[in-house]
Amino acid sequence: MNNSVTRRTFLAASAAALSAQWASAAATTHFDFYAMDTGLRGPDVPTLEDKVKLPKDLGYWGIDYTLDHQQLPHLLELLDRAEVQLACVYLSPTLGEKPDPRLAESITRMKGRSTRVELAIQSKKLQPSDRADDAAIELINRVSDMCADLGPVVSIYPHTGMWTERVQDGVRLSRLSGRKNAGTNFNLVHWSWVKQDEPLEKVLEQSLPFLKAVSINGLDGRKIVPLDEGDYDVTAFMRTLGRIGYDGPVGFQGYGIPGPSRKLLERSMRKWREIQTALST
Repeated sequence: MNNSVTRRTFLAASAAALSAQWASAAATTHFDFYAMDTGLRGPDVPTLEDKVKLPKDLGYWGIDYTLDHQQLPHLLELLDRAEVQLACVYLSPTLGEKPDPRLAESITRMKGRSTRVELAIQSKKLQPSDRADDAAIELINRVSDMCADLGPVVSIYPHTGMWTERVQDGVRLSRLSGRKNAGTNFNLVHWSWVKQDEPLEKVLEQSLPFLKAVSINGLDGRKIVPLDEGDYDVTAFMRTLGRIGYDGPVGFQGYGIPGPSRKLLERSMRKWREIQTALST
């Protein structure tokens, strides 16, 4: 009887300690929060200056921007002046084709920044997630060589309908590449749009060694909505991220949400702060 009580007491204490450890990890994790430029397409932000000023005014740490080689030098000047980070740049190269010849120069311009060079890899011949790893590794390693030790890193961008459709594709390719400066993004909305065969937390845990950035948004069914709308528990998702030990940047995905960008980003930042408060309690 005493042994049984002792065993039950030990198991209960162990479970409580583990739960407290997980809660502590989630509570103490700080996530830098950036705005993807999909949320900076409203009529109230027509210029590049406006697209940098708004996130700055609202307290966003950085932005994710669809790479425009001509625009990049001016963008970097504006970001430095505003003390806003270039969290990521997005591009969608085609499998089997050489990268844009301007990419190496643009990456050199980003020297000293930890910018994620996001590769949403598409294919003219293959279906999403079909195996063609040799061609993909060649592309990833080319971009990895461009990044070298300058600061920017390669991050596979899982995107519904693209060849790299699932975060598992990004993990597989990062592992095969073997490059320290190559990893993957996790995109909540694209995760939700693609049929999955493993639980979310398991996939996040498997992705963690390669995870360079995470994007979130509100979800109303399958529809992208502001962070403070929808039926998906984003706070619980963020608790999971903290619990597995992720501490990298988190971005707000605002693709396809109509209306002024200020209203969208204000609401989403307000909800983000509520989430951070919830995580700390």
